[in-house]
Amino acid sequence: MEKETITLTGVNETLVVPLYARALESRKANPLFYDATALHIIDSLHYDFDKHGKSKMNMWGCAARTVLFDEQAKAHIKAHPNCSVINLACGLDDRFRRVDNGKIQWYNIDFQDVIDLRKKLIAQNDRVTDIACSALDDTWMEQIANKEHALIIAEGFLMYLAESDVKELFDTIAKRFTKTTLLLELMSQWMVEHQKYHDTTQKIDVSFVWGIQQTSDFTRLCPQFKLLGDYNFTDGMKHFAPIRITLISPILRKNNNRLGHFEQI
Repeated sequence: MEKETITLTGVNETLVVPLYARALESRKANPLFYDATALHIIDSLHYDFDKHGKSKMNMWGCAARTVLFDEQAKAHIKAHPNCSVINLACGLDDRFRRVDNGKIQWYNIDFQDVIDLRKKLIAQNDRVTDIACSALDDTWMEQIANKEHALIIAEGFLMYLAESDVKELFDTIAKRFTKTTLLLELMSQWMVEHQKYHDTTQKIDVSFVWGIQQTSDFTRLCPQFKLLGDYNFTDGMKHFAPIRITLISPILRKNNNRLGHFEQI
């Protein structure tokens, strides 16, 4: 089989990092999750994935966040079985198949070149809509049929935006949706300031832009939402190296990414 060559650059190329982490986890004898789509895509693309796999901490962090986001998404779907789920800057993630209850309507938002790859590599489903546009282009909101109790996911995305863009995005969401739940990956300001040490910025021509001191900073930026849960990736990473992560956890927890769970007021 002839492999598809990736021509993505910049922020779009970062999608290969969590993709590879999901594939590596799925290859294990007793994985925390199994992502058949990730394995299929890895085998279908011509790309040097190994250069990212050398950073175990980055792979562990991506796997830990996958578990967290899946768990929280499943909990929301259980409470709202007919909800809409919107995956902003979706990349090549196929979370729909990991959390689907047979009823939800799912929307993937990303740039045209990413959506084109998805259509080639990921099996289509009648309840999944791929929308080719920037997450900052609010025209995608017009295509969401049910805007009540929607779940909006932003994973591996917000750290590349200016704070003003983050605020404008969620201010607009608050105006256009009702009773919305957010699952957001938030990067620490420390990591933004020390990004030259991060594997992703070392291997891909991107820069982190926005970070927070604490998870509640998001509610000060966007007061239409309240904080429901704060989940540091460090806890999930202990599964991969219990002794090592425990020893460095006082420092790692302070500077690590986290999942912020928010609800519209």
